[in-house]
Amino acid sequence: MTRKAMLRLVALSVGLVALGCSDAGNPLEPSSSLSPQLSMASDSAHARHEALKQELEERKAYFKEQKEANKDALKAARAEWKAWKEDWKEQYEAEKRAWKREHPGEKGGPSPDVELMRCAPRDYAAGAAIIGPNGGTLHVGPHELVIPKGALDQEELITAEAPTSSLVDVKFQPEGLQFSRAAQLKLSYVGCVRPTSADLFVVYLGQGNKVVELLPSRDQKVADDVEADIGHFSRYAIAY
Repeated sequence: MTRKAMLRLVALSVGLVALGCSDAGNPLEPSSSLSPQLSMASDSAHARHEALKQELEERKAYFKEQKEANKDALKAARAEWKAWKEDWKEQYEAEKRAWKREHPGEKGGPSPDVELMRCAPRDYAAGAAIIGPNGGTLHVGPHELVIPKGALDQEELITAEAPTSSLVDVKFQPEGLQFSRAAQLKLSYVGCVRPTSADLFVVYLGQGNKVVELLPSRDQKVADDVEADIGHFSRYAIAY
C-alpha cells in the first residue's frame, strides 16, 4: 500500500469515529428533555403523599375523640336495643302465626319488605389508611374492605366509620370515590336478630336510612358476615 493510500485510510477512520461519537450523543437529548417532567411528577406525588400522611394523623386523632364521646351513646343504644328486641320477637311471632293460618301445611314464613338488620349495639369503630394503585385492606371493627390492585389510579386517604347503633352500617369516605375495579366489602352480623328464612344483603343507604339499592351479596352464614362488591363510596348496611 502506498503512503498516499495509507493517509486516505487514516483520514477516513478518524471521520467515522467522529461521526459515531456525534450520533452516540443524540439519544441523550430526548431523555434530558424529559427529566424535568419526570422530576415534577415525582415531586407532586411526594407532596400529595406527605399531605395525606398529615391528614391521616388528624383523622386518627378525631376518631379517638369520637370513641371517647360515644360512651354514653353506647349505653343508651343498648337500652334501646333491649326494648326493641322484645317488641320485635313478639311482632315476628305474631306474623309467623298469621302466615301459618293463611298457608296451612306450607313451609316458609312471613316475607316483609326490605328491613334493615338490627344487632346488639357495638362501640363506635373507625379506621383510616392511605391506599394507592397497589390496593390495600381497611378494617373497621369487625368489618373489612379490600381494595384490589388497579382500583385506584393514585393514593387516597380512605376512612370509614361504624357508628354506635343497633344497625350494621358503615360510612366510607371520600364520598363518591369511584373504583376502576370493584372493591370487596364484608359486613359482620354477629349478635344480630336474624329471621331464619331471610336472605341477607348489603344495601346502599341514602338519607334517613332509606334503602337505595340492594347489592348482589354473598351471605356467609358460618362466619356470620355478608359480602358484596362495591364500585363507589357511600354508606352501606345489612338488610333482609
